[in-house]
Amino acid sequence: MTDVADGDTITLSGLGRVRLIGADTPEVFGGAECFGRAASSYTKRVLRPGRRVRYRLGIESRDRYGRALAYVWLRDGRMFNGLLVQSGFALPLAIAPNTEYARRFRVAARRARRLRRGLWGRRGCARDAAGSRRDGGRGAPSSGDSDRDCADFSSQAAAQRYFERRGGGPGRNVDRLDAEGDGRVCEALP
Repeated sequence: MTDVADGDTITLSGLGRVRLIGADTPEVFGGAECFGRAASSYTKRVLRPGRRVRYRLGIESRDRYGRALAYVWLRDGRMFNGLLVQSGFALPLAIAPNTEYARRFRVAARRARRLRRGLWGRRGCARDAAGSRRDGGRGAPSSGDSDRDCADFSSQAAAQRYFERRGGGPGRNVDRLDAEGDGRVCEALP
């Protein structure tokens, strides 16, 4: 382990820049999103420079930015990608063909939400006093949300179908899935 760029992008010696598969943390650069700094700090705390980790590249081994796409395990056997989601620092992000652990990450996100961990917490990324989203439209819930959230869906299309079947649309935000109020839901999902 040599460096941490943000919550889901690290540098591994011998491999270079790595994008963690299956975990999407809020941004800290170019329009910082709610909880982005906390996610980045968590990754820096757990993956300190010099810490030894194991990794496995995904089926698709590089993204369009040239970063390696990998799963990373700590020496104790825990997968760091999953820890980010389970601790509430990331939303699950499934992009084919690297979907081997997608179900596991969705389950971890539901549990984090139920336990109000990280960005799901009461003081996380809920609506601010003016009523606008502070989460950059990422789909993180406020404390009063109903049972469905973006982590419950494997794709944006599936979330959109559910939303529309329930009568959602511009100005009608069913289950608070439409962070921007434009009728398009869960836009961070593949």
